[in-house]
Amino acid sequence: MFIKNLVVVFILGLIFTFVSSVNAQEKPTEKKENKMMMQHDNMQKCMDQIAADSTMRMQMMDKMMDHNKGDKDAMMKMCKKMMDNPEMHRMMAKMMQSEGMMKQDMMADSTKIMNK
Repeated sequence: MFIKNLVVVFILGLIFTFVSSVNAQEKPTEKKENKMMMQHDNMQKCMDQIAADSTMRMQMMDKMMDHNKGDKDAMMKMCKKMMDNPEMHRMMAKMMQSEGMMKQDMMADSTKIMNK
């Protein structure tokens, strides 16, 4: 009888230990997810503020250009992303035409590279 009670107490102790360790492991994950969601929301607010202010947009563009300097793949990825936006594509084309930068050879080369 004493051995049966001891076995039952031992099994209940194992179950209690297992349940408490599982709960302890889940809580930091939930906190981490909440923190990541808050960081994502804060980042989204910052990006919205940058997009709303023309000075900040230019500063961000300069930072991105400086960050990608010397990395052709990253620079082409950034340029392709900008050119995929129809409004940005029209604006860049107008700017290049007005400054005399748009030559057929140059346009063909850039289109060929961007389609890779």
